[in-house]
Amino acid sequence: MKKNKLSIGLKLLLFLFFQVFVSLFSVRVYAASLPKFKVSNIEIAGKDNVFKAKYLMNYYENIMEVHLKTPENIQDIQSFVYKIEKKNLFHDSTVSWVNFKGNSFKVSNLTSGEYDVFIKYITKSGQSSPEVVFHLKVERPWWRTWWFWGASFISLFGLFYGRERFLKFWADEEQRHTKKIVELELRTLQLQMNPHFIFNALNSIQSYVMTHDAITANSYLSKFANLIRMFLDSSRSKYISLQEEIKMLNLYIEMESLRFEDKFDYVFHVDPEVNKYIEIPTMILQPFVENAINHGLRYKRVKGLLKIFFYYSNEYLICRMEDNGVGRKVAKEIQSKTRKGYKSQGLKITAERLVTYNKINESNIGFSINDLHTNLGETEDDIGTVVEVRFPLN
Repeated sequence: MKKNKLSIGLKLLLFLFFQVFVSLFSVRVYAASLPKFKVSNIEIAGKDNVFKAKYLMNYYENIMEVHLKTPENIQDIQSFVYKIEKKNLFHDSTVSWVNFKGNSFKVSNLTSGEYDVFIKYITKSGQSSPEVVFHLKVERPWWRTWWFWGASFISLFGLFYGRERFLKFWADEEQRHTKKIVELELRTLQLQMNPHFIFNALNSIQSYVMTHDAITANSYLSKFANLIRMFLDSSRSKYISLQEEIKMLNLYIEMESLRFEDKFDYVFHVDPEVNKYIEIPTMILQPFVENAINHGLRYKRVKGLLKIFFYYSNEYLICRMEDNGVGRKVAKEIQSKTRKGYKSQGLKITAERLVTYNKINESNIGFSINDLHTNLGETEDDIGTVVEVRFPLN
């Protein structure tokens, strides 16, 4: 009895399973028997394209319209549907089917990436047709591509590296210029304190002592000591006030006048508008004064005159030095005839100093040397020399 009941239950279970299988198989057979529709063409950014399995779109061609061919069983179709699945690297996308009317649909604003587009229709009885699938790839904008970011990184790296190299080069260049200007300043100081000047000044002071003119000897000895001290002090700083510069030049010219036995007079004139506390680079003017005395006034047959003016002109402080000496041409001829002639390197070193100083400080200090008189005719008057040194006020 129990065996009969078990066999009946087993048969009933097998019958139910068979019925389910037949129903599922019949649905699949029916779905497979539905006619498959076709895509007539696809418009991308307004341009027609024949239907194919894959499409490549530029980032600015992000509008697509799909046109379908009308299937034969259109009277049995309830709706058309589509879905666009974007391929993601780390997670799967879930996209719902979207209904559309007619035989076309339009998609816009597609972002860069890869997509699979699925299209099908659903019959009135609820059955789904086979899907039409095609692949779509929207390229990235050029500013989002790997080569752009790679080139940008390399460019930025090169920019920073080049900047560091430039700063190092400029620091080395500035250090080189600074070293050069220190060497030139030392050479200028050595020229200012040349042995001939010191020896002759001390000889002049000694002559006053020998002639028992102790007061004059003591006065000149004090001035000589002050001048040497001012030379040394000025060499320790880059700038000096105009007042201190005039004081140092006055002492130097006075000592040179003693050395050449009162062979010339001199005069300073400072315009009332000039600020005497304005600062100028140290040891710039003295070589020009030295050149005027040793190459111009020294060889005059009569007593000469040295004039030094300070005034403003066109945003510059001008130092104008005039002497009525023999002039540059005659001085060179005299120098070439004797080995004992005074050979000064002061102007050459000063010119090098100014070039280096202007590079470091982005300044434009300049000077000019010209003949004082150019149209003397047949007279025997000395031509003289005029020197102008221009200091920018800024």
